[in-house]
Amino acid sequence: MLEHLRVLDLTDERGLMCGRLLADLGADVVQVEPPGGSRARSVPPVAGGPGRPSLFWETYAAGRRGVVADLDTEEGRSLVRRLADAADVVVTSAPAAWLRERGLDPATLRAGRPRLVVTAITAFGPAGPKADYADSDLVVWAAGGPLDPHRDGDRPPLRISAPQAFLQAGADAAAGTLLAVLARTVTGEGQVVDVSAQACLGVATLARVLAHAVGDDKPEWHREPAPRSDQSGSGAATPNAMKKWHVRDGMVELHLSMGPAAGAFTNNLFAWLRDEGAVDERIASWDWRTLPGLLADGTLTPADLDDARAAVRAFLKDRTKAEVLDAALRRRLLCVPIFDMADVANAPHLAARGFWSEVEIEGRRVRIPGRFARVTGDDGPRVRRRAPRVGEHTDEVIREWLPRERAGRDAPPARPRGARALDGLKVLDLSWVVAGPLIGRTLADFGARVVRAESSTRVETARLMQPFYGGVPGPENSALFGNCNAGKLGLTVDLKSEDGRAVVRDLARWADVVVESFSPGQMARWGLDYAALAAANPSLIMLSTSIAGQSGPLARLAGYGNVGSSLSGLQGLVGWEDRLPLGPFGPYTDYIGPRLALAALLAAVEDRRRTGRGRHIDVAQIEAGVFFLSPQVARFGFDGTIARRRGNRDEAFVPHGVYPCRPEDGRDRFVAIAVRTDGEWRRLAAAMGRPDLAGRDDLATARGRREHEELLDEAIAEWTSRHRAQDVEGLLQAEGVPAHMSQASADFVADPQLAARGHVVALPHRLHGTAYVEGPRCLLSATPGVVERPAPTLGQDNETVLREILGYPEARVRELLEGGALR
Repeated sequence: MLEHLRVLDLTDERGLMCGRLLADLGADVVQVEPPGGSRARSVPPVAGGPGRPSLFWETYAAGRRGVVADLDTEEGRSLVRRLADAADVVVTSAPAAWLRERGLDPATLRAGRPRLVVTAITAFGPAGPKADYADSDLVVWAAGGPLDPHRDGDRPPLRISAPQAFLQAGADAAAGTLLAVLARTVTGEGQVVDVSAQACLGVATLARVLAHAVGDDKPEWHREPAPRSDQSGSGAATPNAMKKWHVRDGMVELHLSMGPAAGAFTNNLFAWLRDEGAVDERIASWDWRTLPGLLADGTLTPADLDDARAAVRAFLKDRTKAEVLDAALRRRLLCVPIFDMADVANAPHLAARGFWSEVEIEGRRVRIPGRFARVTGDDGPRVRRRAPRVGEHTDEVIREWLPRERAGRDAPPARPRGARALDGLKVLDLSWVVAGPLIGRTLADFGARVVRAESSTRVETARLMQPFYGGVPGPENSALFGNCNAGKLGLTVDLKSEDGRAVVRDLARWADVVVESFSPGQMARWGLDYAALAAANPSLIMLSTSIAGQSGPLARLAGYGNVGSSLSGLQGLVGWEDRLPLGPFGPYTDYIGPRLALAALLAAVEDRRRTGRGRHIDVAQIEAGVFFLSPQVARFGFDGTIARRRGNRDEAFVPHGVYPCRPEDGRDRFVAIAVRTDGEWRRLAAAMGRPDLAGRDDLATARGRREHEELLDEAIAEWTSRHRAQDVEGLLQAEGVPAHMSQASADFVADPQLAARGHVVALPHRLHGTAYVEGPRCLLSATPGVVERPAPTLGQDNETVLREILGYPEARVRELLEGGALR
């Protein structure tokens, strides 16, 4: 779909994901490396020790060609400038100051190249009070919000043991790049795409970063017991021991969900126990959809819930992971195995969907995650070549690219006033909860007109999830729903009625894009599947997002993102080595699936601009999760190593952890510290006032420090515990040591770097006075995204949709409004 694009990739490990996605979608991506090779070639996991292949490089650098240019020499910089003349896009991930010193910053690269798009991926952004901060995955994770609420009892907050911060930023950068490419069609010129990894991560908290702004940040949700029942199915506010259950050959993920949104799944679980004679009738008769009310009025007590859990615990301990997965499929349970890399690599479902690609690594054929989306036709995303060797394609690329140099130096045309990247794009959003709505939210930010269709009789799950305005639960009070749906028009429609389906068919004829996240097969049962809708609108692009995808043996699997996280291997990679896995905060695949889906969707929009073709795109959350664990899966395929959770410790950096600081305002506070080099270690020890540690020869290298990691963690914790987290961050950053306090919601909304980017947006709201949402994750210099309105209340725009968009006559409008189809 992007075979017409040339992308010059100057990134290191911070940006490889962006180039990988663009290459998979068809772009000709050329990776620039220094003569000794990119430092990404040494990023763990490395198979077999120093000098052996980095599986991070081999997976995320796949699909591209490689050239060598020494950017510390004029000759190397000249080559890059000439290649930039021939490129449509240049992607960078170096600090802004480093690029400016070499004349490779976005402004200089674009001088005389008005059509060039330059995407800059940084930790905190190219400007602002933290622009020059020393960074690492852990430090950015702490600054962006996902770290702080992710706690297991009395210990410090936890990250995912497979670094993720810059992977999420890289995926957002791919989407931002495509938005700029689409905008070039409207404006005739390129622009700068500014991607801050910190700003990308707020969405990974399920709007927890907005809790303080909306008045719902006390008590802290990671503290137990939780003050109110979690009804989401994600288990995010439930004690860890209540979500992880032992089976005969491992563990399963199960939250005994209650309430109208997910209680029916728990009813199905206890029906299974009843059929097996494993629970008494008193418990089996409960309706978990109504349990919150029974607990509130005292009809049931916490002791009753303990009895139910005991029955489940006894029942599951004699089952296998395979038996549980089979039952989940047959009985629609929110209960699935927690897969490790061996389970993932051998999963029949992934094989059946053609997910894997094979590449050569040191003479071996190794399977790596391949198709992050399935697309109708034969031009969907796929791996087209192995990762390049150092300088492998330098001569080839020069021969092909340089005859085209200077092609983009014509004076730019006048830009239409107020143009945005997706002006004129029409979108019908039939998705729900988080994974689908986040896609439509970005489309709305950048100019698309998005109609969000939902039901008022079966209230969508996200409307029932915290944080709530003023801490008061209610379908119009969820800040999570607001964050996922700002900028959209709101339509209520009953898809069980023929009149309701007729309205949706008409909207699908109006739309350029339909996004849906119903269980596979449901749209077909309503006569609203892609084949039916495309028959009336052949250029329609339809995106379906689900847990396991539209095909394969697990396609009918029910669930939320925690199910996707379990079956992708992510759940087992978070936690302390001596405790149960904690699982990624909230339903993790709910906010990486949309990033991959958005890149595929925008590529399809760009392709339709050129060809007029419509498409069906199928994105599975399980596959998105596995894609973000590509190096770990490849490591298993290469030498059989199964990745394990390791608390906050790192394979490359040491010391590396999250340390307690002085409590403030009755809250525990923590700081994340990552030592990347021996010099940083010496500066850290000096800042701590520990010359005895700084001077020890056995601690001078990372290998030596790793042998004494427990000693170092204790010494750092003793020091940090005497200081405020902000003070430790400031002191260490002044010394060039990566550090950042673990930001709670109040810190996030007051963060000066995010404020400088305008990331938290206040909008007038007719019920709350002011609504708070996060702004666009990518800042475009010429056609910026804008959040124009808060998320709609139920049915807010019914008449607007019927009259202005569909053009129904007044009699038809009145018939629909009074007949019950719009509810």
